[in-house]
Amino acid sequence: MNKSSFAGLALGASFGVVALWAAPSAVAGEIRIDGGACASAVHLVARDAPLSDVLKRLAKALDFQFSFNSKSNPLVSIDVVRPPIDLVAGLAPLENVSMTQMRDPRCPQRERIVNLWVLPSGQGRPTRVVSALQQAQRAQGEQSRKEQEGIDLVLRSHGFPPAKGGQTESK
Repeated sequence: MNKSSFAGLALGASFGVVALWAAPSAVAGEIRIDGGACASAVHLVARDAPLSDVLKRLAKALDFQFSFNSKSNPLVSIDVVRPPIDLVAGLAPLENVSMTQMRDPRCPQRERIVNLWVLPSGQGRPTRVVSALQQAQRAQGEQSRKEQEGIDLVLRSHGFPPAKGGQTESK
C-alpha cells in the first residue's frame, strides 16, 4: 500500500466515523426547549421526534416525574410557545394522559406539573385529553353564568326585568 492510498483510506475512515457519530442524533430528531419549571411560557421546537422523547426532555427541563406506557409513539413536529401545563396537555391530545399539578412556593402565582403519565388506551381507542386551557375556559364560562344569575336576581328584587342577552343595559 502506497502513501497516497493510505491517506485516502484514512480520510475515508474519518468521514465514516463522523457519519456514524452524527447518525443517531439525526435519527432521533431535533428537540429544543427554552424555559424552566417556573417559566410563564416554554418554547418547544421538535422535528420528527418521538412523543416519548419530547415528553422526557420536557420532564427534565420542567422538573416533573414522567412515565410513558402507551403503545403508540407518534412523531412530533412543532414550534410553539405556551404555558407549561397547556403545552404538555396539548402535545398528546389522542393519548390517555394523566397529569398532577400543584402550587409551588418557588413559582409564585403559578401551578407546575409534578407528575405526567401517558397510559395505554383502553380497547385500542384513544382518549382525548381536555387541556388545562379548555378546563379554565369552561370554569370561566360557568363563573360568568353564575355572575349573570346574581345580577338578574338583584335586578328582579328591585323591580327591574333581567338584562337582555345576559348583558346589563346602560342608560
